[in-house]
This record gives sequence, structure tokens and C-alpha cells, in this order.
Amino acid sequence: MEILIIKTGALGDVLRTSFVAQALKDKYKSKNPEIYWIVDSSGVPLLANNPHIGKIIETKDKDSLSNKHFDLVINLEESVELCKFSSSLNSNEIIGFLFRDDKIIPSHSAKEWFNMSMLGKKPDNNILKKKNKKTHRQIISEIIGVKYGNQEPFLRLNEKQKNFTEDFLRRYKITKGDLIIGLNTGSSDRWPKELPIKKTVKLTEEIYKKFNAKILLFGGPQESERNKEIIRLSKAPIIDTGCGNDLFEFPALLSICSIIITTDSLGLHMALALKRKTICLVGPTSSAELDMYNLGEKIIADSNCLCCYKTSCKSMDKIKLSKIIKTLNKIVDQKITLLITAFKEPNIGKAIESAQLQKTNFQYKILISAPDEETLKIAESYKEKDKRISIFQDPGKGKSYALNMIFSKIKTDILILTDGDVFISKNSVNEICNLFLDPQVGCITGRPVPFESRDSKYGYWANFLFNAAHIIRKEAFENEKFIECSGYLFAFRKNKITEIPLDVAEDTVIPYYFWEKGYKIGYAEKAEVYVRNAMTWKDWVTQKTRTSKAHETLSKYVDISTTPRVKSFKNEFLQGISLMITYPNSFKEAFWTLELGLSRFYMWLRVFSDTKVKNKHYGDAWERIESTKSQTIKTISR
Repeated sequence: MEILIIKTGALGDVLRTSFVAQALKDKYKSKNPEIYWIVDSSGVPLLANNPHIGKIIETKDKDSLSNKHFDLVINLEESVELCKFSSSLNSNEIIGFLFRDDKIIPSHSAKEWFNMSMLGKKPDNNILKKKNKKTHRQIISEIIGVKYGNQEPFLRLNEKQKNFTEDFLRRYKITKGDLIIGLNTGSSDRWPKELPIKKTVKLTEEIYKKFNAKILLFGGPQESERNKEIIRLSKAPIIDTGCGNDLFEFPALLSICSIIITTDSLGLHMALALKRKTICLVGPTSSAELDMYNLGEKIIADSNCLCCYKTSCKSMDKIKLSKIIKTLNKIVDQKITLLITAFKEPNIGKAIESAQLQKTNFQYKILISAPDEETLKIAESYKEKDKRISIFQDPGKGKSYALNMIFSKIKTDILILTDGDVFISKNSVNEICNLFLDPQVGCITGRPVPFESRDSKYGYWANFLFNAAHIIRKEAFENEKFIECSGYLFAFRKNKITEIPLDVAEDTVIPYYFWEKGYKIGYAEKAEVYVRNAMTWKDWVTQKTRTSKAHETLSKYVDISTTPRVKSFKNEFLQGISLMITYPNSFKEAFWTLELGLSRFYMWLRVFSDTKVKNKHYGDAWERIESTKSQTIKTISR
């Protein structure tokens, strides 16, 4: 299936519409769609690294597609030229704006957007614009017929941009541990959307005084004199990023920031696509259309003149700085929850104690979830002595089922998951939360470490497999590639996940969700989680088969053509060859390695047989592996 999207400008609109590519690939997943996108040459850098877009065509080269057949054409531009072009193409269906009977008309699904646009009947279009309560993402989702809210704008930096940011950080002695706040309060648009100079000056001073933050000042070519005046008047130290940054430099510099305060401008859409915590200041334009994607908040002017689109509007004078500071406080003060899930774990105390004894300055709460009375009774004894602890009794239908219930109830920014049959190192919360200081990191995995030594066969197997996983994750993290997480210890930004499927393990599917939205996956290798492994053949095969089957239904929920599976027989074979040669230290270990290879091959045969032949797939249920239930550590089968 071949789909053409026509969205050429303005640049902010191009970027905020970029979610459409992923939305369409999800909608037509079974037809393996190829996405073409026509955009002005200036907008190419905004789409270049989007893995959901197959081919980018500059507007000037659009005629090269004149003889091509498309299954679907989506034209989101209102110009006569592009409406004529889209209507002239050989296609099965056209959505958006068309050209018929010598005039521009909307397709049925685009009538609402058309009626409130510049093409709509005046003054009704302005009235409809003011009355509108839908976000731009919701409106466009309805036009193209996809589920609203699953996808986000996508902007990923290339290697040269990443090197550029590193040079900038070194030059200004900024560390990634600093709180870095970017101010993009000007506006070169036709509407007066800029925050007044005096208010911007006062804002810089209050931010520096209250948060001791590094302040980066942004602006476009027309704001050079404005920014010079802000720097001259402010008593706070300000780092001037310059006003001549292009689409290579501007997003790279924005990516340095922890939080960005911006007007409704290109800077807003870049900040959100880069997954930065963002505060948007709104006056003369439509606040309803702005979707913040759970990345921040809108501060709307305390004015009667809103969404007026008048060039004489003075509403931005009515922005209250106290609201901005209050919102900054809320964003800086992130809530962190460490969730321990368990099932019939009489020795869960070790997991709880390791959660209590974290060495960190980050404030966090502990939530313990279990379906059985035995485990909950033990957890209750710890709760009586520690106010940070709360308890959730799940209905016993499986871990993912319980997690979905918890997701609907819990209010937290960072959710760290671990199990009641393992325990974590004392630095785990600190290591994980430090990685989350990078706003583009959406999901993080810790490092599983086997409790057993390599002196026995099954202990050796555990050390071999965990070491292999460590090498793969470390290399992937260093090269900013996709990483699959370990369910023994991983964390993610909770506001991005509301529900997970029941036929894929949570640690399998959640990282893909983040990666597809444009987030990075982090590896906190010093955040160790100590695991007792299966010590009999029956338990080992059962556990590993179940774990691997948890990946087999992944393609139902994510596009594995753009984010290929990491855990597969093919990848395991290719990546394991060198380690099988270098890891053994003796003849005995070499023999165990050979046995492990044959056992993994047998395990993958069982996975194939169960999923492809017998149609027996992974299901959400609690299951015990008895040979791991010894000493003080207990392990739930994955």
C-alpha cells in the first residue's frame, strides 16, 4: 500500500503533523504501507530522521509523482496549486482539501477543519475557531480516520547535531546534571505572540533566583535586538544561543534544555517533538488546538482578548509570571514511585528492604502489589514502619492485568518496576533517575546480575546469558540504538503509558512504545538487580520458553519493520557466536557453553512449535518456578 501526505509548510505545522506517518502505519499495518511526504525544502530536516516516512519529496519536485498510483492521498494544504495537484493524481481515495468545480472543497472528514480555516465562510470561520475545543492532533486524527492520542510528533537528531550539542555544552561549561531552562519568548509571526521584554527580564531573574538554573535564550532572525535588550537588562546570567540558528542548529540547541518556556511558535513544536518538558505561553492564537502530549502545560493570558488572531492584540501583556513559576515548580518536583510486584513471595522482605535503603537525594514512594494474603501480610508489616510504603491488592489475574489497574490509579511521573523475588542495589533509584534528567530518555533498564556463581552448570548459563545481555545493552545505549528492557528492573515515564496488552510482557512492549514516539531507551548498568535463576532442566526450559514467547505477538502492537525485534533466534545466533568462543575459561565451561547453545536451540524450537503450530501464545498469568524459590531470593517466571 502506498500513501502520499502533502503538508509543505508552515514549519511548525509540518512538525506537529509528523505524527500522521506513524498513525497511518499503525492503521494499515497489515498492508505494510509505504509513506511518501511532500514538503518544502526548508522542512526536509524536520522529517529526515523519521523512520515512519519512506520517501520525502520536495515541493518543487512534486511533478515526479504525477504518473504514480497511490492507494491514498492526504492533502492538508489549502493552496490552489496543491489542491489541484492532489486532485489530479491517480489514487483510490483523496482525503483533506480537493479541487472540484473550479474551487477548493474539503473531503467529508475535513469539513470541520475547512469551515474554521481561512477558506471557511467569514465571519463564521472565526467564530468556529474560537468555539473549537479540539486539539490539532485530534482534528487531523479525525480527518485521516485514526485513533486519537496514540502517536506524537517525531524529531530525532542526527549524529552531527549530537556532536554540535556536545561542543556547545563544553564551551559554556554546562553539565547534563544542571537544570537547564530555555526561553523562547519572542515571535516572528504576524500575530503578537511574544512575551513583553520587561516580563521576560523579570522571568529570567526569578528563574535564576529560585532554581539556580542555567538559562538559554533563543530567538529568530527578527529578534536579535530584542534578545540583546533582555540580556542587557537582566541581572541573571543568560547564555545567548544566537538568533541565526538554522534547522540544524535550532533543534540541537533546544535538545540541551531540561525545560523550555516558549510562545506558540516553531520553538514550541520542536520542543514537544524533542520530548522536552514545555511551558507554552498563549494569547492571540487558539490554546485549544495546542496539544502538550503530557509534556507540560499551557499558560493562557488573563485577558478577554484570546484566540482573536488580531495583529493589534495585547493579551500577552496579561501573562502572569506567578503562574509560570508555579508550573516550573510542578515540573521540577517530579514524583517517583518504586513498584514491587509479587506473587506468593514469603521472602519479599529482602526486596522491600532494598527498596527502602536506596542512597539517593531523589524523593520516592514505594508501592507493593500482590494478589495473595501471605505476601500482603508481610508487606503490611513494613508499611506500619515506613510512611513511604503503600499496598495494592491485585485481583490475581496476572501481572499485566494488575499493572493496568495500577496505571489507572497511580499519579506519578517516573515509575520504576521490580519484582518481589529479586533485590536491587542501593544506588538503583539514583542511577535511574539521573538518566531521566535527559528529557528524551523515556524508558530505562537496569542490569540483571545472577545470584549464582559460574561454578555450576545452571549458574554458568545464567552468568553467560546475563553477560551477553549486558554487552548488547551497553553497546546499544552508547550508540543510541533500541534496547529491550529487563522486567527484573526497568523504569519509564508513567504519563506516556495508560494501558498495556495482556498477551505481551510489559518489559517487552513498553520500550517499543517509547522508541516509536521518538524517545531514547536508557541503560543504567550500575543499577543492578540480583536474580536467582532456575536450577533444574524442567524449570529452565519452562521459564525461558515463556520469556521468549512473550515477544512473539509483538508485531500486533508495534511496527517491527522500523524497530526490529532484538530477542529472536536469528539475533541470538549471530550475536552469541563470538561470546561462545571467548567467554569459557576452561574445558568444562566450554562444554557447558555447547550444552547451552543446544538448549537454547531446543527452547526456540518449542517457541516455534507453541506459537506457529499449536497456536499457544504468551498469556498474562502468575506462574511459579519452584527451583528458584530458595534462600532469600525468589523469582517469578517471566
